[in-house]
Amino acid sequence: MTLTELADQITTKMSDTDSASVTTCKQFINNRYRMMFQASLWTNSMGVVSTAVAAEDETITLSDDPSIFYYPTSSTTASSAPKLDFIVAVRFTETGKSDGLECVGGSWVQFFQLDPNMWNNTSDRRDTPQNFVPLPPDASGNCRIKPIATPKNAGTLYALGKLKFVEMGDSDSPVINGAANALLAYATGDMLERSMQYQKAQTKFAEAANLLQICRDLDNVQQDKTSFIVPTVVDHWSRDDFVA
Repeated sequence: MTLTELADQITTKMSDTDSASVTTCKQFINNRYRMMFQASLWTNSMGVVSTAVAAEDETITLSDDPSIFYYPTSSTTASSAPKLDFIVAVRFTETGKSDGLECVGGSWVQFFQLDPNMWNNTSDRRDTPQNFVPLPPDASGNCRIKPIATPKNAGTLYALGKLKFVEMGDSDSPVINGAANALLAYATGDMLERSMQYQKAQTKFAEAANLLQICRDLDNVQQDKTSFIVPTVVDHWSRDDFVA
């Protein structure tokens, strides 16, 4: 269902079809859509960005257009696709090599506790990055990371991340599977609160919460995919730590 169809169904059921109510209802729908979009790492909310990395780069900015992305509007292209909002996973491949190495994310505190000199940009510390720390975005809102260690050689960084939210236009539909039903319930509750029918609104919000769980099930359970448990072993552990 498009944004217009969602708003028309809600306002028609409530017999409140004046232009001001329709406009308000559309805003409620988009507000709830933003809430749902940000609530989980939905399959359709993810994207991949790759960028060239020079040797000894201490900070990597991911400002390139995504190569894999969702289409929030029918006119979306790679150059107008949403940019990364935050990074989930990273892979670094050295120039001339075909196999990349996963870089595990962590916090500043974690690396200070392990080795505060780990990210020093010195010749004896540079190596193929195996970790990264998220940095605040740049002035344009692009994601940035600090590779650890500082790369010894040039290569390409591939980042999987959550894409920025884009509001629906009148002819756009939500990209989250099953989201339309949850949005109908949420926005109906918001319209009921607008008319100060708070008890009825709470009933609709409870219905919406159940429908949101169905969306999660559609995304995580019904799709054909296999779940994996991937252990992370830090560098200072050895075989002796696991074998008595």
